[in-house]
Amino acid sequence: MFTYALITGVKNSWLNQETYGSAARKGWLAVITYINAEDELTEVCEGTNIKNDRNHYMQRKRIVGDLHGQAPLLWCATALLR
Repeated sequence: MFTYALITGVKNSWLNQETYGSAARKGWLAVITYINAEDELTEVCEGTNIKNDRNHYMQRKRIVGDLHGQAPLLWCATALLR
């Protein structure tokens, strides 16, 4: 979602391209390394309820193809195509 925000900000000139353009590009290039052969995003943290326990958040499972990750990936791709 951070990558999407950077891409959108740069594309709409809300963020300075010289300052944030390389970060947006690096974010996108990093995200796509997590796409597997089935076009699913890997290493997506499972959803969680609110807890006041740091360990609970740090021990979440990593899921493949979960919509929590797939949707932001598609947002980024769409933002880049605009």
